[in-house]
Amino acid sequence: MKYFSFVLIFFLSFSCVDPYLLSVAQYQPALVVEGMITDQPGPYVVKISETTSINDQSGDFVLITGATVILKDDQGNFETLKEMSTGSYYTQTFQGTVGRTYSLSITTADGFSYESAPEKLLPVGDFSNLRYEFVRNEDPQIDRQISSTNGFNIYLDSDVLPEQESRVLWRWSGTYQITSYPQFQVRYGDGRGLTFVPNPPLCSGYRNILGVLKGPYYPCECCICWVTQNNNVPLLSDPNFVSNNRINNQWVAFVEANVRTMSDKYYLQVEQLSISKAMYDFWNLVKQQRSNESNLFQTPPPKTSGNLEPKSEKYLPVIGYFAACSIKTHVIALESNDVPYVMLPIDSITSSCLDVYKNSTNIKPSFW
Repeated sequence: MKYFSFVLIFFLSFSCVDPYLLSVAQYQPALVVEGMITDQPGPYVVKISETTSINDQSGDFVLITGATVILKDDQGNFETLKEMSTGSYYTQTFQGTVGRTYSLSITTADGFSYESAPEKLLPVGDFSNLRYEFVRNEDPQIDRQISSTNGFNIYLDSDVLPEQESRVLWRWSGTYQITSYPQFQVRYGDGRGLTFVPNPPLCSGYRNILGVLKGPYYPCECCICWVTQNNNVPLLSDPNFVSNNRINNQWVAFVEANVRTMSDKYYLQVEQLSISKAMYDFWNLVKQQRSNESNLFQTPPPKTSGNLEPKSEKYLPVIGYFAACSIKTHVIALESNDVPYVMLPIDSITSSCLDVYKNSTNIKPSFW
């Protein structure tokens, strides 16, 4: 049987970063659900979309609007989530509590109903000694300033509670600042490409007045941005490395050191999550499938559907996971002077900084 791949919106951060490409036996539309409740303050979000085949070359996915999404616990508490943006449903007051069990029900505008298996919110141990080790794989090169194999390996030491049964998931997000000069953007001034004229975007504050760059007329809104990166591969504990309820020297991330990531500093937030056995097995299957992508003779893809099931007579197949997790968080800031050699200033980017990276914002983070 021929196998196809689909763009499934599974993210370790449970937010829009990079999609996982999972394989299923043949193409048919499927509902994709991602969401999580934690013991941290909400709101919590559930995202609902529909798959599209990579073979149609569209690369798009359909956000599902108008669904009724209900979150409930084993104490009789429940809340109907509010659709704050297309396909994204948010809690208003619900708060996750360690020891309670949670489930999710979804009814789409088409009348298709789904429900997740109950997930108990297990406690999680803390971690400490978040640290870095600089790895120098190459000598700095003038022509390789925005890309480098040099960088920081990030490690931690973890406590694992007995209730976790050696199961831990780690995820991280890193933020760095970039500076661009969109006022210097140009375009061809004639059809032959022999001359250039200023072409500053509106956000730069500059204007092309009769072929001459004029300004600034107001502050630039796309010269300084903050870019966020996330791990896009499941990072799970290996029970073989848990000793006396401890995991020592656990690698969690590699941060590339180039003129953009380290032009100022790199703020890294690492989270340690408790996960159920079902969730652990789910992400292990996802990880296995990703590792098999380059193998032309791989066995048929494993079932990676998650913990949701249809409850109505008519339905679309459903893929995804609704999780309940406890979280511990620590941060580390990597400074430019932590790189053991002198780096050049950031290169001259002549586009809006919002266009250079898709996960960027011109709103300064509260922690910066």
